[in-house]
Amino acid sequence: MSLSRKSGAGMVSRRVAIGLVSAAAIGISAGAASAQETFKMGGIMSVTGGGASIGRASTTAWGLAVKAINANGGILGKQVEFIQGDTMTDPTHGVSELRRLIENEKVGAVVGPATSQEAIPMVPVSAQGNVIQVSTAASSTLTPEVGPTHFSTSVTAANQMIPNIDYAMNVLGAKKIAIISDNGGMSKAGVVDITKYMKDKGVEPVAVQEFAFRTEDMTPQLLSLRGADADALLFISSLGDDARKLLENLEDLGWDVPVLANQTLSNYAVGIAATLGDEVFSDVYSTQFVGMTYCPADAVGSSSFAKFVATARAEVGDIDKLGGAGALTPYYIQPLIVAAAINGAGTTDGKAVAKWMEENAGKIDLIIGPIAASSTNHFLPAPAAIKVTKNPHKAREDGLVERADCS
Repeated sequence: MSLSRKSGAGMVSRRVAIGLVSAAAIGISAGAASAQETFKMGGIMSVTGGGASIGRASTTAWGLAVKAINANGGILGKQVEFIQGDTMTDPTHGVSELRRLIENEKVGAVVGPATSQEAIPMVPVSAQGNVIQVSTAASSTLTPEVGPTHFSTSVTAANQMIPNIDYAMNVLGAKKIAIISDNGGMSKAGVVDITKYMKDKGVEPVAVQEFAFRTEDMTPQLLSLRGADADALLFISSLGDDARKLLENLEDLGWDVPVLANQTLSNYAVGIAATLGDEVFSDVYSTQFVGMTYCPADAVGSSSFAKFVATARAEVGDIDKLGGAGALTPYYIQPLIVAAAINGAGTTDGKAVAKWMEENAGKIDLIIGPIAASSTNHFLPAPAAIKVTKNPHKAREDGLVERADCS
């Protein structure tokens, strides 16, 4: 089942602008329709606090998605009313906000949050409420047993980084690979998993370093990694600000080492280049969904993602400040997945919707490329859908970035 992204008149304003909030709800709704005539969808995100940059991108993306869903008939025949909750970048507060959305606002589905440390304590709440939830959390601990009604539009950190490891070893010829990551749940699990993967390949990290979210300086960690004589650097982060800081600190140190990063850097590369300049992206690679990439022989503007980029550019005046269309994509697809799954299942019952997803996720047509799910895996993108890109800050005119494996 696919959802079109019609640009015709919808019931949501042409440009969604959402300011900072606390516990109060923000409605991205169909306007005058009453609650009984709408489908309530909740969004839970760090709109304020240290993760506010994610909040700005996600709320804009969700607004675009709600407009597309409503233009395509809504959910179960009703227009979508979107109600925003703010985690304040605090997992404890996020749990309270999610309870408010489910118990007080009576939402029929939830999208968000972004990070694993916020999602891990929230997922049992949505499961208890029997509400479908789609986040971008990538911790491998978020199994279907832990979150039977939770799905993620992210790939686990390990599956985001394994293509990078293979590229570093097989193409770049790296022998001494180091790892630097943030201290979030996704990254901690990812470091364990990719270290095991490297050992199975006959190599071990020469050094591993960790930094705190929104760190002011990674210089000590980078000096330690340089002291280990690393010839390639694997980088895992959840925030665009931390990806920017890594490249800034490498430039300050004058350390010219290949960097192979996860999708966070890909999604914020355009904005980072606008701030720091193109030169910081020398010898930088990062993974991305195959639907958002191209090889030189591919026609310009022909892909589904290219068409989304055109729509986003037309409807979001400050899109470059948000990091470009790529920064919106992980959040844009979440309401679309929810709509397809609930419409497919014909009910909002979380367990029934989850079962439909496990059996039919591959039928949902998304701009990122193919997805899949099963009773043992709720991380929707398949590992084969992840590709290494080069020059992630240099998007083609249609918004796609070049794959590194093009022949």
